[in-house]
Amino acid sequence: MTQTSALELGLSLLHKLPDDVFNLIAAAGSVGMKRNERVYLVGGMVRDLVLGCPNLDVDLVIEGDAVKAAKAMQRRFGGSVLAHERFKTATWTLDHSQFVGADDLREVRSLDFITARHETYAQPGTLPNITPGTIHDDLARRDFAINTLAILLDDANLGELLDPFDAMRDLHAGVIRVLHDQSFMDDPTRILRAARYEQRYNFHIEPHTESLVAPALAVIAHVSGERIWHELERIGAEAFPERALHRLDDLRILRAIHPALTLSDSLDVDFEKLRAAIGAPEPLAYMAAWLARLSSDVAQTLAQRLRLSRPERDFVMQLQRVLLLDAELGDAALTPSAIVHSLEIFTDEVLRVAQSLMGNERARERIAYYRTHWREFAPLLDGTRLQELGIVPGPIYRQILSAVRAAHLDEQISTQAEAERLALAIASHEEPILR
Repeated sequence: MTQTSALELGLSLLHKLPDDVFNLIAAAGSVGMKRNERVYLVGGMVRDLVLGCPNLDVDLVIEGDAVKAAKAMQRRFGGSVLAHERFKTATWTLDHSQFVGADDLREVRSLDFITARHETYAQPGTLPNITPGTIHDDLARRDFAINTLAILLDDANLGELLDPFDAMRDLHAGVIRVLHDQSFMDDPTRILRAARYEQRYNFHIEPHTESLVAPALAVIAHVSGERIWHELERIGAEAFPERALHRLDDLRILRAIHPALTLSDSLDVDFEKLRAAIGAPEPLAYMAAWLARLSSDVAQTLAQRLRLSRPERDFVMQLQRVLLLDAELGDAALTPSAIVHSLEIFTDEVLRVAQSLMGNERARERIAYYRTHWREFAPLLDGTRLQELGIVPGPIYRQILSAVRAAHLDEQISTQAEAERLALAIASHEEPILR
C-alpha cells in the first residue's frame, strides 16, 4: 500500500464517522502535534469502520505520554481525567455541556488514551511488564490481526492508515488470526475474545490459530477469576451470547476454567427468552441465567473461582432459588399470601430476570403480579395503631402485622376495622373470625 493510497483509505474511513466525532478525534491529533507527539486512532473503532459496524469507543495511542495528552484535552475541552499510571493510560470523560450543538457526541462518553508500549510476559497467563515503545510495538502486542489497524491523526498526514499485520486482508476474508504462536500462552483470555469476535462477525478462527488453543488450556489455571469473568461479561453483552459460549465449549475452554463449568440444556431457550423480555443485552442477566441453571454447589464454587463481587454472587444465588420455585408458583391452590411469602426475599432485578425464564405460565404471571401489585401492598395497620389499640409492644407486633397482611392479601379482610378486630383477637389469644 502506497502512502497516497493509505492516506485516501484512512481518510475515507474517518469520514464514515459523525462529523462531531471526527472533529473531536482530529482535535486530539492536533493537540498531540503541539506536544510533538503522534496520535493514532487504533483498534476496534478502525476495525468496525472497515466492517461498517457502529462503534463509538474511541482508543487513541500516543507515541509519548498518554496521561499528559489526556490532560491537555481536558484543559482545552473540560471534562475529567482518570489516569492509570501502572499501564500508562488515561480515560478522558467528556463534559457534554462544553459541546453545545454537537449532537453527534452524545453517545461518546469518553476517550481512552494509551501510551504506545512494548509488552513482555514474565510468566504465562500473568499481566505483562510494560515499557514505552512505538506505534508498531503497540500494534504488535495486540490479540488478533483484525485489531491492529491504526490511523494517524497528524494535521499534515491526517488519515494515513497503518496495516503492518495485514488486518485488511483478514477482515475481508473473515479470519481471526493471532500475531504469533505464543499469543494464547501469554494471555489465554484471548481465546475467549477469539470466540466472541468469531461469532459476532460470523468469521472463523483460522486453522493454525485454532491449533494453538489446546496447548494453552493448562495456563487458564494461572489466570485470575476477575479477568475471566470480565471476558465472560463482555460475551454477555453480545447480541447472541450463547453462540460464543457454545464455541468456547467446543474449544474446551469452559472446562479449563473449571471442570464443573458446563452449558445447561436450557441455555439457548433461556437466552432467547431474555432477549424477548429485556431487549438490549445485559451481561449480568445472561451470565447469571447461565450459572443459575447449574447445581447450587457448582454455582457457589464457580462464583469463588470467577471472583464474583458480593452483589453479583447474590444475584446468581437468588436467581437460582427463584427458578427452583417454578413448579410451586404454578400450583393453582397457592394463596396470594403464600406467593408473597415466597417472593419477598428476592430483589426486583432478580425477579425481573426470573419472570422471563420461568417455564410455567402461571408462575410467570404470579411473579409479574407480585412485582406490580403485591410488593407494594398497602398495610391496613402499623405499629402506631397497634399501640393505640392498647396492645403492649413486643414480638407479638410482628406476628399480628404478618397475620393481618396475609389475611388482607387472601381477601379474608379488606377494611381497617376488620384488621383491628383480627389484631385484638390475636393479642388476646382468641380464635379470629375471618371470611
